[in-house]
Amino acid sequence: MPDQKKAWITTKEAAGILTTHSGHQVSEAYVRRLGNIGKIEYDQIDQRTRLYKRSDVEKYKVGVRGDGSVRRAIRASKKEAIA
Repeated sequence: MPDQKKAWITTKEAAGILTTHSGHQVSEAYVRRLGNIGKIEYDQIDQRTRLYKRSDVEKYKVGVRGDGSVRRAIRASKKEAIA
């Protein structure tokens, strides 16, 4: 039977593992979001503390959404239209 402390990890540890597996920075807020939508199983310890299932975190890979260039281009065109 695996050690219980190794089976469950903190939000910070989960963010570190996801960052390593995904190749880009993954925030602790995003880890919490993944838990909220059911992508990663978690256990609520108290009002402020969650522990995430290590096996779920290690299986998950966060993709890159974009660099923001599309939104910047739209904003620039709106500024030009106003001026």
